[in-house]
Amino acid sequence: MANDSDFKKALDFILSAEGGFNNIPGDTGGATNCGISLRFLQGTGNYELGDLDGDGDIDIADIRLLDKKNVAPIYKKYFWDCFPMAEIPAQVAYVVFDVAVNSGQRTAAKLLQKALGVEADGNIGQQTLLALNCIDSAFNLADKMCQMRKTQYVSYAQHNASLQKFLNGWLNRVDHVRKNLFEV
Repeated sequence: MANDSDFKKALDFILSAEGGFNNIPGDTGGATNCGISLRFLQGTGNYELGDLDGDGDIDIADIRLLDKKNVAPIYKKYFWDCFPMAEIPAQVAYVVFDVAVNSGQRTAAKLLQKALGVEADGNIGQQTLLALNCIDSAFNLADKMCQMRKTQYVSYAQHNASLQKFLNGWLNRVDHVRKNLFEV
């Protein structure tokens, strides 16, 4: 089952995949650094973690100040601890974490639930955890989630032409996650 050591490995991947500061036109997240968007950080209302320059607001200046050290608590609180990771096999937790970062927490929970064949309500509760306890292989479940994710990204790009420019990056990211499952 996933633990703090698994979080650190997953975070290292996230930080390598997300890179530094960017503000790409057409990216709905807006200004982003280390994978944390201004829109997300403002939405948390958490000035303790988000107001890095201490000026009383969360703005683009704070996003520019994000680095590995001060972004780790944000990822831990909002993308790792929001799931019962101690009850999820490490390989599956790794995929859930990456999906949560890239597509949102509810999307990550629903993807896991769909892969398990349980009701996809976006809340990992008893039904989901019971289904997780019955799997034969954490690797196979994580791999299935990666395949489902690729299909989902292709569908996004097919239904929204403005997202097509992101498709190769998304697919490469999933391939990298899948490759790293052997190391988790």
